[in-house]
Amino acid sequence: MKRWLVALWMLLATLPAVAVQLTKDAPEVSLRGHLEHFEAKNRPLPFDAIRQERFTTLPDFRSLGYDTNDHWFRIILTRDADAPPRWVLSIGMPELEEVDVWVEQLNGAFIKHELGYHRPYENRPLQTRLFAVPVDVSPSAVTEVLFRVRTTNAINVSAELWQPSAFVANETKGNFYRGAYFGILLIAVLLYAILGIRLRDVTMAAYAGYVASMALFHLGSNGYLPVLLTSHQSWFSDALPRIGWLGGSISIALLWDKLLDLRQHFRRIHRLFLFTIFLNLALLLFAVMPFLVTASLLYVVKLANVLNSLNFFIGIVLALVFWRRSRRVELLLYFVAFIIPALGTLINNAANQGYLPQGVVTSYLYQIAPLIHVLVMSFGLALRLRQLQHDKTTAEHEAAVAAQRTEEQRRFVAMLSHEFRNPLAAIDRATQMVQFKTPTLPPPEAERLSQIRANVTTLSGFVDNFLMTEALEHGGLPLSREECAIRSFLENAIRQQGEAAERRIALRVSPDDARHSLDVTLMNVAIGNLLANALRYSPEDSPVEVIAEQSELGLRIEVKDHGPGVEPDELPRLGTPYFRAASSIGKKGSGLGYHFTQRIVSAHGGRMTARSQEDEGLTVGLVLP
Repeated sequence: MKRWLVALWMLLATLPAVAVQLTKDAPEVSLRGHLEHFEAKNRPLPFDAIRQERFTTLPDFRSLGYDTNDHWFRIILTRDADAPPRWVLSIGMPELEEVDVWVEQLNGAFIKHELGYHRPYENRPLQTRLFAVPVDVSPSAVTEVLFRVRTTNAINVSAELWQPSAFVANETKGNFYRGAYFGILLIAVLLYAILGIRLRDVTMAAYAGYVASMALFHLGSNGYLPVLLTSHQSWFSDALPRIGWLGGSISIALLWDKLLDLRQHFRRIHRLFLFTIFLNLALLLFAVMPFLVTASLLYVVKLANVLNSLNFFIGIVLALVFWRRSRRVELLLYFVAFIIPALGTLINNAANQGYLPQGVVTSYLYQIAPLIHVLVMSFGLALRLRQLQHDKTTAEHEAAVAAQRTEEQRRFVAMLSHEFRNPLAAIDRATQMVQFKTPTLPPPEAERLSQIRANVTTLSGFVDNFLMTEALEHGGLPLSREECAIRSFLENAIRQQGEAAERRIALRVSPDDARHSLDVTLMNVAIGNLLANALRYSPEDSPVEVIAEQSELGLRIEVKDHGPGVEPDELPRLGTPYFRAASSIGKKGSGLGYHFTQRIVSAHGGRMTARSQEDEGLTVGLVLP
């Protein structure tokens, strides 16, 4: 029984279509069920030959899938005597590349119109985004209209007949609604771009790029790009949607990477997203210059499409996973926001493959989904922004409390250091008196006295450095600059490190007679700290290099050792009071020498840098302008 029904349906489909009757009271007539179709498989046929072929009636507007064959469509028209003679035939979808229309005239001849997404916009008989042509219908005989479609997109063909006034009114209304639609997307782009720039937030900027790519892509699918870009239309009409597609893929990968902080939580997925971003960036060149595309490059494009889809799927899954862990509402909103356009895309793809007929849902959901997505995503990003503001306020409060405590500690230590000076001086004087009055002390006791004096000297120097740094920070110690020879200045600083240290230090000055204006006393302390650190944290038999170079930019002095160096993540913390790198474990030190030096160099208007590589030691450079 089923076989007979199929055979009957095929027989009915091959019967000639009944002519569409146009009446005065019908301003718009859908051609659903009236379109006849013929596919010229692998053999393009001329117009005269195609009229002899057998057409099949299409029951509804349904995509015929994807292929590169010529697809012919035919309509038979007739009208009542009181119906208007001129009508407008509107053919969609707007992204069909080539649409050739033959309209039978009242004298029986045919006039041809060459339309299409890739055809010059000026050639369209009616200047609209759709493929519309005027049709004069005879009241006494049938009027035949044929059109041929060539496209690399889905063969989605729908058609309607309109009375001219109704067509203009419908297009005006449609353009108004679509203008509001694109206006909302444009406002979202500007809003998130401004927020991204003002807040220096990559997430907001990436989302602005994603919304912009959606707007650009839908401008093409709605047929507005040929209208807006009449010059170089074919290049722009193809390049801009491709740029929108690649830009959207880049933006969404960057968006998920920042929203979910993949660099911290999932490093491998973070690297996958970065690779996809750079791959899409590379493909942008071929999007704007399609003549560079080769057959082998198409495999790269397919790989990029697979990675883009994979990244999208990973992003929404991780958003749902993170929401289940933390119950943060914005994560659930991100998930819902991106599921909506994914659903719209799925339905659109099903319609393009012919699994679903073209209707209100399939035609409009794909375009309405981005708008709903923006509204839901905006709510989620607003919650994120509120959380960021709360975190910022909390961090500022904690920073203020920490700064206050640090200031109190510093004042306490400064006061304590000041009070240490007199006792230390008394200890040093008492030790000197013991050495002076008892010159015949046994060697062990004499050695202990020398150690006492050495420790007192070290502690006194530490106190003096600390008080000097405090004075510099609060402007209580003005610089006493003087012109001096750099070589003599550095040689003196090296001598103060002792004879054993002096033999390890290699000095190079360029030019040899270089001179510079600086506070000799303070800079002597600064260079002394750097030398002491380099000597302390490198092997006793390894050299320490001191390089001074003078140029138009100023004086640059580098102190380089051959010790264990400093880990890359520890370099930014150098100069923090009391911080000591992991390589300094087991060595004497307070973690203040570098800090003191940094303050002295800053007081001279200079800057300090430090770099370290594995097995190459630490190099500290200072530049005095």
